[in-house]
Amino acid sequence: MITGIPGKTGIIYTLDRQTGEFLWARPTNFQNVVSKIDGATGAVTVNPETIWTKANDERLVCPNSNGGKNFPAGAYSPLNNAIFMPVQNTCAIEWAISDKIVPTSAYMVNSRAQLAPGTDKVGTVHAVSVETGKTLWKLDERAGMMSLFATGGGLVFGGDSGGKFRAIDQNTGGVLWEVDLGSPVTGYPISYAVNGKQYVAVSTGSSLVSSGVNRLAPELKPGTGNSIFVFTLP
Repeated sequence: MITGIPGKTGIIYTLDRQTGEFLWARPTNFQNVVSKIDGATGAVTVNPETIWTKANDERLVCPNSNGGKNFPAGAYSPLNNAIFMPVQNTCAIEWAISDKIVPTSAYMVNSRAQLAPGTDKVGTVHAVSVETGKTLWKLDERAGMMSLFATGGGLVFGGDSGGKFRAIDQNTGGVLWEVDLGSPVTGYPISYAVNGKQYVAVSTGSSLVSSGVNRLAPELKPGTGNSIFVFTLP
């Protein structure tokens, strides 16, 4: 198979990697842009309620421009044949600013960001079985979820937009260890070994995604320091 989330909607698509045949798709975060996916072909029907027809025509669009899924990387573990995807539970009231081209505007859209219906958690990690497409577990956090990676020891490491960096049990979603790094954990965490000793490294700093989703959790006030942190077991 080839599987993952190819767009901000947060929908997982899974194909036969030899033929490209569509196998299955399923949502993670709440979204209303795609109203239907053909189970045989994977063809998508766009929800007309999210398409503007004139200037200042306000529409609820979920997710907003931060995603759903954005640049923060997901991970895969062969230990339980699961993917782990960090997504944001966002929406926005959006509208086109004009019926004509505005050369000074990048997107010609204005918006008011808000959380997705029914949640007060900005970020979620979804653990999904690649074989069945079923959810194995979810981890919801007030902060937005940033990049993840999986280890051969059964852990998932990842951080959030509030500055927390944590180790998560791949099978249960339980948080086994956590540290506050003081700034959004926007880098891509990695693991490496030197002389037989394993290390975990990650970088912090601001990004468009972390700054955007943190507006939905104004009580979070992380710093903006750009740092690299390296951890190892004693």
